[in-house]
Amino acid sequence: MSLPESIIYNLLANNQQVVDLLNDIRGEPTDFPYIFIGQPNDTFTTSDNAPWIRITLIPNDTALYADDERVMQKYRVQVDFWINKTDLTNLEKLESLIYEILHINEIERYYRNHEPDADIETLEMVQGNFEGFA
Repeated sequence: MSLPESIIYNLLANNQQVVDLLNDIRGEPTDFPYIFIGQPNDTFTTSDNAPWIRITLIPNDTALYADDERVMQKYRVQVDFWINKTDLTNLEKLESLIYEILHINEIERYYRNHEPDADIETLEMVQGNFEGFA
């Protein structure tokens, strides 16, 4: 079984629409899509590198059973991204694209929020919590 955060990473990082939108918003292509499992290092997290996406596992251990055996495990992940807080049009585009890709792959969002980043005042942090089955 693949790790849930790796599943999400592969769905987003291997999607050309996501990579192109990140590059378009940033205004230049990058050597790799700015998509991370876990927190990128502090030297990376600057407004110059926005937008970037962070994927983290939400602790959870829900499963479906048959004959006293796990047949399906439910997982939860948090998909955050940071974007210039004045760029609401692209915030909406990126949030919708992430949702669409995960939804098509039967990974459903159950929570969403966005608010100014507490550490970088020019950025907005957008959060989406998703769940799926493995």
